[in-house]
Amino acid sequence: MYAKDSYVFHTHCGVCQVVDVAPLSGDPSGSLYYVLRPLYGDDGSNIVRVPFDNPASLRRPLDKALAEELIENWPDVKTDLYISDSKKRKLSYETALRSGMVEDLAVLLEGAMQRKARDGHLNSMDAQFVNRAAPIVYGELGFALGMSVEDTKAYVASRTGR
Repeated sequence: MYAKDSYVFHTHCGVCQVVDVAPLSGDPSGSLYYVLRPLYGDDGSNIVRVPFDNPASLRRPLDKALAEELIENWPDVKTDLYISDSKKRKLSYETALRSGMVEDLAVLLEGAMQRKARDGHLNSMDAQFVNRAAPIVYGELGFALGMSVEDTKAYVASRTGR
């Protein structure tokens, strides 16, 4: 169980604050929901509800040690990580976003950034992925390290040689 005012990681929204545990208004069953407020990205102004009795999409956010370990093991920027086959890349993007695994998202995010550096731009699919994944990855790392998203991006870049 997650308490009100605690923080959780939601697989689709990244780090969120639990603002309440309450039933939906007008729902006669009285089922309880976690009421979440995402901290980063475009979802920040939204409220997300997760069934109290099925919180599979929630977990505790990374702690500082795990965040540092993830940065230490960041995908090698010298290896070409971009998936050139658009169908495989789309499937990889969708799978990683569904799972919310920061390690998987980081590899794909790095690949997209390599493409941008190489070609000077991102196509619409890559841009949509970056806009969705970057706040999740850098938001969770920043939350664990006590940094803003922008400071976290700079910190990761300095530690990984990007």
